[in-house]
Amino acid sequence: MSQQHKLSPYRWVIEVLLVFAILSQTVAWNAPAPILEPMTKSLNISLAQGGLIISIINLCIAIFSLLGALVAERLGVLRAMLLGIWLMSLGGILAGYTSSFATLLACRVLQGIGFGVMIAPPGTLLMQWFGSHEWPYINTFNFLCAYIGLFAVFSMTVPIYVSLGSSWQGVMLWYGLGCGTIALGWTLFGRERHVVSIPTTDAASIASGSALRAVMKMRNVVLIAIGLFGGMWVFQVYVAFLPTYFLTYRAMSLGEAASLTSVLPLAGIFAAAGCGFGTAWIGLRKPFTWPIGVLTLIGCAGAVMAPSTGWITASLVLVGIGSAGSLAALTTMLMELPGMTPQRMGAALAFVWAVGYGGAFASPFIGGVLAATLGLRAVMLAFLAFQLLPIVTTYFLPETGPRRTRIELLAAS
Repeated sequence: MSQQHKLSPYRWVIEVLLVFAILSQTVAWNAPAPILEPMTKSLNISLAQGGLIISIINLCIAIFSLLGALVAERLGVLRAMLLGIWLMSLGGILAGYTSSFATLLACRVLQGIGFGVMIAPPGTLLMQWFGSHEWPYINTFNFLCAYIGLFAVFSMTVPIYVSLGSSWQGVMLWYGLGCGTIALGWTLFGRERHVVSIPTTDAASIASGSALRAVMKMRNVVLIAIGLFGGMWVFQVYVAFLPTYFLTYRAMSLGEAASLTSVLPLAGIFAAAGCGFGTAWIGLRKPFTWPIGVLTLIGCAGAVMAPSTGWITASLVLVGIGSAGSLAALTTMLMELPGMTPQRMGAALAFVWAVGYGGAFASPFIGGVLAATLGLRAVMLAFLAFQLLPIVTTYFLPETGPRRTRIELLAAS
């Protein structure tokens, strides 16, 4: 996309708001995971129902991210962002006053709707406010922050839970209030910027409301969506059940299990930074896609099968690298596809993450059901077959980075 508008220094205010929004999404999504075992006991529910507490968020994201794209097209990207973050905040606050599985699930649905509506706006806002040379760096930092949020969930939730008298409701309430503070920040300082350099054909397409249909017909967007489905299937079942697995199969304490699991997002922080800046510096995207997916496959298998804590830790490092290392490259590839505009980017993000979170919804719930008969260890290993999807699909993606012409010339010669 050609950019003929002058960059505004206010874009850094938008970036700060985006960072906090991403942190709030990560916390809202995974907050129950470190304390899932005491939550299931308190509510007197099964592991499958406990998995649903987490995965219902993913189902709502899969459905309502598309709604968010439509809201952004019709009412504006900022209104979509505000609607999403306030709904997510409200769901988190109300969860702090629940005492039954049904009411907690209803609150989680509300959080999931808000999360889903928030999927499309960040990509559009980023393309509106930042220059194309800045995209890889901003995408890198934003995904890095997502893993900082995930690390915070696993490192802080159990201490907060203990300090609140072993009250999981208190944890949900405080996280909800934090999200509400971020929503207030968006209400006061959020802005969108209208870019006037959209080609005429794209403008007509957007006016007719076909941005979502257009991106769903793009082969490479579909490949990315399929890859995210498989990657999110594996990632979510491991994030949801690793603490429980360490408790039941490795005889760890609640704190030890959460602390060990936090190695995954901690490694992801460094991987998001290293791989994201790497793709920006070398000007290529594909080296940070399918090879990174192979590391996830190896690491997940090791996290379950490794004989000692040391080897488990090393395996979780690989999972963190694999799960975080490709995200900035894939998002930048989406932005660099021919015909991609800010409005279409929002629709593309909504579509690919809708498919991806569909996998994230199914895996913990189905895994919890199957674990009752097959055992959690067997299920986690069997589900690794889905990790082949991101490896295969990203292998067939074209290179979009600025150095692709040189690579193509070398290959032709």
